[in-house]
Amino acid sequence: MESFLNENFGGVKAKNSSEEALRRWRKLCGVVKNPKRRFRFTANLSKRSEAEAMKRTNLEKLRVAVLVSKAALQFIQGIKLHSEYVVPEEVSAAGFEICADELGSIIEGHDFKKLNMHGGVDGIVDKLSTSVTHGLTTSGDNLKLRQQIYGINRFTEGKAKSFWAFVWEACQDTTLLILALCAFVSLTVGIVMEGWPKGAHDGLGIVASILLVVFVTATSDYRQSLQFKDLDSEKKKISIQVTRDAFRQKISIYDLLPGDVVHLAMGDQVPADGLFINGFSLLINESSLTGESEPVNVNSENPFLLSGTKVQDGSCKMLVTTVGMRTQWGKLMATLVKEEMMNPLQVKLNGVAAIIGNIGLFFAVVTFAVLSQGLLSKKYHQMSF
Repeated sequence: MESFLNENFGGVKAKNSSEEALRRWRKLCGVVKNPKRRFRFTANLSKRSEAEAMKRTNLEKLRVAVLVSKAALQFIQGIKLHSEYVVPEEVSAAGFEICADELGSIIEGHDFKKLNMHGGVDGIVDKLSTSVTHGLTTSGDNLKLRQQIYGINRFTEGKAKSFWAFVWEACQDTTLLILALCAFVSLTVGIVMEGWPKGAHDGLGIVASILLVVFVTATSDYRQSLQFKDLDSEKKKISIQVTRDAFRQKISIYDLLPGDVVHLAMGDQVPADGLFINGFSLLINESSLTGESEPVNVNSENPFLLSGTKVQDGSCKMLVTTVGMRTQWGKLMATLVKEEMMNPLQVKLNGVAAIIGNIGLFFAVVTFAVLSQGLLSKKYHQMSF
């Protein structure tokens, strides 16, 4: 019996049995009463093959539709890339064949299609009227034209605070506001009780103290802001190696223009957005922009260099394409809050001042409570007698 079952129904398993084995098993069990009830929770074998055939047909149709859609998109994008870009008149009049916005879109989107449409890195070099070996030419009005078309390599800075802005900030101190309220009460009570000017001495003394504290604090903060501004401007005076007029020379990063050929080495900061020309073992740390700690390998297959990043290893020659607020670093700076952040020393000093103010306020409240209690007790004893 066991051999008979194994021979005829050995293919029947608890799961994933073949369709033929299931048919033989159901045919054998067809003698039971009400076979429909027996197999009501199992698959419909008569329709399984139809479902499989329909599934294969649908998958094939879906594959064809995806391929057709992909080909159509590539065709449309190819037409757009070749037909939509038109060189602006002012750019072509200046002797260039590509505008700043087009260069910015290539770098921002890491757009290989646009880059290849313009002829790759060599094509961008030609359209910027520069040379990989000789760099920019400084003769005539070449540099001024580039500045007019592509801008300068400077970032928009927030307007410096005036002295009166620091005076207004100093007036917002909680302790000074409490003293101002006390001065008002003292002036009102003194003038009512003792008349002018004898009753106003105490109140005017408090007002003079408040003004002295406000102007001393504002003057100190204003001078400190000027010193930090000078230090920041000194810190930003960075020189970079470029090739101009076929000579390698040092210039300020603020003088960089699209078309400059920059020489980058390990430890240098990328001064503007650009494209990799040649080099070896170039690793770029993009954590300042993306937050990613892993360095990015930049080469001819991935030629995009972003402003604000740092060269972690290797060296290269770079073609500057975008400068100033059109760079990725410039766009990031534009989105940041324009309010000036306090330095760590200011934070600590403000914390110490807040603690001292709270302690003084506590003792002032205690002193007021004790004096009030003594005054009330004295009045009570006088009324008793």
